[in-house]
Amino acid sequence: MSQTMPQTEQLRSLVATMLSLSPAEVGDGTSLAALNTSLGSAKLRLGLKRLGFTLPVNAKPATFAGLVAALSGEAVAESPAKAAAPVAAASTGSLGSLKVGLDVEDIRSLPVAADYWEHEFYRGTFAKSEIAYAVLQAEPRTHFAGFWCAKEALRKCDSAFAGVSPEKTAVAHDADGQPYLMFDSGAGPERLAHAVSISHTSEVATAVVVAGVAAPAVVVETIAPLIVEATKPEAKKSRGLAKLFGI
Repeated sequence: MSQTMPQTEQLRSLVATMLSLSPAEVGDGTSLAALNTSLGSAKLRLGLKRLGFTLPVNAKPATFAGLVAALSGEAVAESPAKAAAPVAAASTGSLGSLKVGLDVEDIRSLPVAADYWEHEFYRGTFAKSEIAYAVLQAEPRTHFAGFWCAKEALRKCDSAFAGVSPEKTAVAHDADGQPYLMFDSGAGPERLAHAVSISHTSEVATAVVVAGVAAPAVVVETIAPLIVEATKPEAKKSRGLAKLFGI
């Protein structure tokens, strides 16, 4: 069913806010490339949910007209929007029998919030335990960015988690402060066997998740800092790392 005029204007206002535009500047051809990242998509889907809309799972509309059509269940011919230059790279690779998932995120891309407990994005994306941990830190968004990277790295490492809602997976810490992953399957939280390492600078956060036979902690502990170093503006990517993960 086609969207009504009031619904379309609601969508226009939502997209305008997310793209830092005025509603009048959002037209059928307005590119949504800036939202076609894992984090951007999560923000968009939460905003749509608040308005009562559900975007099909595999839908990645390139323009505002494409978004309206996808929500209406209609097909639309779109010219591929020019992809925005990514702030950070994310990849998946393997080391023999090991499976590796990587994710890097610009900390500034996470929304600023006066109350992280009540903010739509944080409430809909992170487990309560993660929010409780992050708000006690001097820079909560840095830790939220790390948690987000861990969730995305898990999805890339293990396809079984590809369709799992972000808040169903969580980063926890053991008595020594080392991170590990939890999954709430509905029957109660369980600790995952996947190894995880999270690192960050003042600008970017990264996470590496490793699964497989005898996944050594040294793998994630060694790779994660290298990924962060490679994302610094003044740094060049490690030739060996680029070859290993195809980034």
